[in-house]
This record gives sequence, structure tokens and C-alpha cells, in this order.
Amino acid sequence: MLNKLALRNARRLWKDYLNYFLTLCMITALTFSFHSLLFSKDIYEMIHFGNNGELSTAGTMLVTFMAVSTVAILMIVAWLINYMTRFILEKRSREFAIYLLSGMKKKQIAALYMKENFYLGISALFAGLLLGSGLQQILFYVFYKSIGKNYRVNIEISAGSILLTIILYGACFMIALFRNKKKFFNMEIISLLNMDRQNETVNEKRNAIWKWLFYLSIGNVLFLYFLIFTGRITKWAAVFEMIGLVFTFYFFYLGLSAFLMKYIKSKGSLIYKKDCLFLMRQFSSKMRNTCFVLGTLSLLFMFALVGSSLAFMLSDYQNKQLNVEYPFDIILISDNTENDFVKEGTLINENTVPRSTLKYCVYQNGTSEMVDYLYQNLRLFSDKDSDPAMAEGRKAAAYYDYDVYMGITDYNSLRKMLGLTPVALQDNQYLIHMPNRVYQEIKDRSEKPQNSLHIGLDFAGFMTEGFAQNGHNGTDFLLVVPDKRLAGMKKYFSLMAVMASGNVPENLSESLYESAGKIRGYDELADYIKIGSEELFLMPATIQVKSREVLELKFLMSTLSFPLFYIGLVFLCVAFTVLSVQQLSDSNKYKFRYQILNKLGIGKKKIRNVVAKQLFLYYLCPVILSVIISAVFILYVGRQFVIYTGIHTEWILYFGISFVSFLGIYVLYFAVTYFQFNKNIEP
Repeated sequence: MLNKLALRNARRLWKDYLNYFLTLCMITALTFSFHSLLFSKDIYEMIHFGNNGELSTAGTMLVTFMAVSTVAILMIVAWLINYMTRFILEKRSREFAIYLLSGMKKKQIAALYMKENFYLGISALFAGLLLGSGLQQILFYVFYKSIGKNYRVNIEISAGSILLTIILYGACFMIALFRNKKKFFNMEIISLLNMDRQNETVNEKRNAIWKWLFYLSIGNVLFLYFLIFTGRITKWAAVFEMIGLVFTFYFFYLGLSAFLMKYIKSKGSLIYKKDCLFLMRQFSSKMRNTCFVLGTLSLLFMFALVGSSLAFMLSDYQNKQLNVEYPFDIILISDNTENDFVKEGTLINENTVPRSTLKYCVYQNGTSEMVDYLYQNLRLFSDKDSDPAMAEGRKAAAYYDYDVYMGITDYNSLRKMLGLTPVALQDNQYLIHMPNRVYQEIKDRSEKPQNSLHIGLDFAGFMTEGFAQNGHNGTDFLLVVPDKRLAGMKKYFSLMAVMASGNVPENLSESLYESAGKIRGYDELADYIKIGSEELFLMPATIQVKSREVLELKFLMSTLSFPLFYIGLVFLCVAFTVLSVQQLSDSNKYKFRYQILNKLGIGKKKIRNVVAKQLFLYYLCPVILSVIISAVFILYVGRQFVIYTGIHTEWILYFGISFVSFLGIYVLYFAVTYFQFNKNIEP
């Protein structure tokens, strides 16, 4: 008997909380498809290298960020399920009280409650796994495209990904159910009868105080904009502002509710216009009772928008910068200035077809004037006055001991290999080649870098094309001089650069390291090579095979961007689900109110318009606050992105794309809620 009743009630729950059921399905599908990345055999081979199957840097990042995103998703899903099971308990409290009055025992009712939610949850789980198996193919296709590989449809259902999804999903569900079961056992019949009325009382005595919370919240947001636009944000200012924003999210709605109630009492002019009074009363009372929920949802919206915008920025970096950072197909460096790279050249010829090859040297003259100039002017060393030891340590890790020089002949030969136009240099001139990122940072300094050098030559200008300047052809700079000037200098390093015809095998990197007696990814940090002031994604490498390095970096950036999309999408679905359920749960109360409006002469079409406005206000309020704060965050991050990468990224474009995607989900949930709400209030 109880099983039949539980099944019937579960079907009713499915109808009444359709958005909740669909969100559980979507979260399960997303979780399953993303977990499949960790258990894919092909991806496993990509992130391991060497005979011992060592985990690569990109593989470590993939596992780490997937673990972090899983924990974040687990926490928010646990909150959603706990919130919804408690919400359902509140809405059905009178029904359970009647069961008790009819002679049923608490143990039986609790078992019924558990079974109903279990049936609902297990249905969502299986539906989500089926949906996830299809979503998995889309995810894998996009992931492979993002790392520059082709994907063939492969129905690879991993037992590990299924088991992990079930364990995490089941843990969230069972913890929430047992927690609310315990709460139910501690309640008496009178408590159950009054449970769904607890949020109906509105205390207006503190409105005068709470109204100021609205002004304080707006003031804090304006102060944040002031800090960002004037560039006065510091570490401690950021910490205090972040704390202030957390309070802003939660106090804003309480203050806005008090502000609207005060406005209604003071008989503002808007209350006499059409249906404004009805909507304002509904909106202010609902906001007062759900201010904590609305604050939490605004935070989720903000995280979703910021996360997806950051993911687009990382994708932009990947598309624009990798060819700049790795211009040569293969480049090797050795501190043995007599190294002729015969063994390496033979190995390269066996694995690929070189189109052009150059063996050459860079030089030093025992001075470090350009290194000292960059140390004095680059942002990376801006804390040198407060902590000289730290700044000197960074300088030693970033730059070689001496300035790096190259002759014009070798320089033009390398430019020709890259398809760049050769440059002309007179006998009394020199030029500086540096990454555009560094050039953009120093170009407006009052002191010219050429005035810091005492080599007896005239400065001929800057060149900023990609030129392998993360330890090979200099670090952040290369001084190009006439060939005859090299006669008085010492050879610093020997190098070999290769441009290949066709693709270069990725495993050539491991072969070159093995021939040199090194292990890729382990010996580099202790080696002599420097990396300059580059702080994003790059690691020092004496042996650089572009195909392998680009694959690793694309893989790395995908492991950063995909979890951000993943978290953002789940957060959006959770937030909209709670908004939807909040409104639909009160549709029975609104049914009576709208029937009165209908009897007063307001037609069904007009009532539907009022419903649309009511839902729109409630949906829009947390969205507006999160968009206002997210926009200034993305502005700040966009500026920092330019500083760290040298790429002038259109932050407003990425924010706009994220917002448009956000609106698509918004419209979907709003439409479903609107349809269900109208259905519930109709006689």
C-alpha cells in the first residue's frame, strides 16, 4: 500500500517540480560526461609520457581542476537537493500532519517521504545517465577540437565514470534525505500544520533600519567601480571589498524590500499606475521572505558569468598567442658552445622532413645593462624596494647573468625561416628584439632603453614578432648587432632551429630528451635555461618541439576553461531551478488572488500579462545585481590579461557572449515556469 502511494506521490512530485527534475537530469548528464574525460583511454595516453607512464603537467592540471570543479559542483548540488527536500517537506507538512491524525506512525510517513524522493532521484539519475552518454560525444568533440585533434565518434562508456557519478549523486541525495527525515521526527503535529506559514509573516518594525541597507549596498557597488576605474585597488582593498560584496549580495534584497514597503506606505505615484501596486506588494513580500536565497542565487549567477568569460579569454589566448610563443617547429639550446647537434639532427631527420635548419650561437660581452634596465622597469620586479631579496631572486630566475647578443646574419636567417622580412642594419647600429608583451609595458617609460646601453652603437628600433624568447633567443630581449661586433664577444650558448615540411610527431620530444639523457618535465627546472618575465603557462625547456608544447598548452588551457564552463552551467541551472520552484510553489496562493482579480473584471489575457511581469521581476532582480558586479570584475580581469599576456582582448565581447548564453538558459526556465504557473492558477 505504501509503495503504491509513494509511486503516486512521486509522479505528482515529478509534475509539480518538473524544473527540479530536469535540473537533476542535466546535472547528472554534465557530471557523467565530464567524468568521462578522466576515464577515457585516449586522453589517458595523452596525459602520460615516458616508459613509466609518468603523469604530465597538463595531466596533473586536468586531474586537479576536475577534482576542484567536482567538489564545487558537489557542494552546490548538495545544497540544492537539501534545499529542495526541505522545501518539499514544508509544502507537504499539512498533508503529513493529516497522515498523523489519521493514525499513521511517524516511521511510516518518514519511509513514505524517503521513498517518494528516492523514486524521483533514481529516475533523474537514470535519465541523466542516458542524456549524458549523448552529451559525452559533444563534449569530447569540442575538447578534441580545442586541443587541435580530430575526434571520431566512440561510444566509450566507462564503468569508473558511471560509478563515480552514482556515488557523488547518491551521497548528496541520501545526506539531504536523512537530514530532513531527522528534522521531521523532531516535529509535532502543530509544527507541521504551521510549517508552511513560517515565511508568510512580514515584520515591518525594522523597515526604517533595513531600508538603509539598500543604500549601503548600492554605495558599495559604486565604490567597487570607483576602485576599478581609477586603478586604486590594492591587495587589502580587494580583500575588504570582497567581504563587503558578500554582505551586499545578502543585504541588498532585504534593503530593497524595506525600501519598496516604505514607498508603498508613503503612497508614491507609481502605486496608482495600472497593476504596479499589486506587483510591488507581491514582489516586496516575496523578496523579504527569500532574501537569503536571492543573495545566494546572485552569487551563483556572478560565478557563472565570470567563469564563462574567463574561459573565453583563455580560448582567445590559445588562438592568438601559441604561435607567437612557439614560432619554430623545433628549437634546441646547449650551454656547450661547441655542440654541433649531430645526434639530435639525425634523430630529427629520421622522424620528420626538415624544410630549413640553422645551427648558430648567441653571444655575451660580460655586461648586463639590458637585464638591469628591465629589472628596473618591469612590473614583475615592482616589489624590489620592499623586499630586495625576493626581487633579486626573481631576476636570477628570469634572466641570464649577461645580456644576449646575436649577429645580423643569423638573425635574418631565422627571420627568413619564419617567413618574416629581413631587416637592414648599418655598421654603427643595433636593434632590440623583444616580445610585444614586454614592449607594451616599457614603451611609454621616460627613460629610453637605448640610453642604458654603452656599446658604442646607435639605436635602430624595436622588433616584436614571435622569436622564441623564453630562454632560447634571449629572455625578454635580444640585442642584434652587426656581425663584426661579435669578434670581441664570447659565445654564450649554441642553438639549432628547425622548420619542418609537414607535421612533426609529438613523441619526437621524448625521443630527443631520451637521447640527451633527460626526462621531459623533470630536468628543466634545475637546468640552466631561463624563461624571462613570462608568468602564464610556459615552463623552461632546453628542447622545444612545437607540436608537443602546443598540445600540452592547449590541453592545459582546456582543462582550465572546460571546468569553468562546467561549473558555470551547473550554477545557472541550480539558480534558475530555485527561482522557478519558489514561484510555482506559491501558485496555489496566487490562484485565489488572481481569481479575485478575474471577478473584478480583469480578463485572462490581462492576468497572464500580470503573471509574466511578476515572474519577470522575480527572475530579473538577482540577474541584474550579478551582471552589474560581474561586468566590473571582467573589466578588471581583462585589463590584467592585457598586462600579463600582451593581448588586447575585448573583454566586453566575452562578457557579452557569456551573457547571451546566460539569457538562453534564462528564457528556457522562464518559459517553462510561466507555462506551469498559468496552468496552476487556472480554475
